Amino acid sequence: MPFAPELEDTYHYGIQGPVKAAGMLCERVDQELFDGPIIQRIRERIETAKVVIADLSLANPNVYLEVGYAWGRGRPTLLLVRDVKELRFDVASYRCIVYRNIREMEQSLTKELQRMD
Repeated sequence: MPFAPELEDTYHYGIQGPVKAAGMLCERVDQELFDGPIIQRIRERIETAKVVIADLSLANPNVYLEVGYAWGRGRPTLLLVRDVKELRFDVASYRCIVYRNIREMEQSLTKELQRMD
């Protein structure tokens, strides 16, 4: 997800809770301590992830790059977005969890993670 102040609550309350409740580790690279280039760390974490959760809100090109990398590595990927109008053409045909508020996203993500288990 973009490292944007307006999405902080989305991560902390809408994503992190359901992921931890599903018994998984929830990481966001800007909140970790590590050495080396950030893109290398992102690639390493995608390669070992049980699932990649990507919030495509704000149409950040870096997030799209990371989604493409996850797809290329065959990682299960859950796409989230606040408004379908924010989706770019290359992912618009893929299933995406559209949420109007954090509570709705939390509930939808919880169901998806249970379905994947």
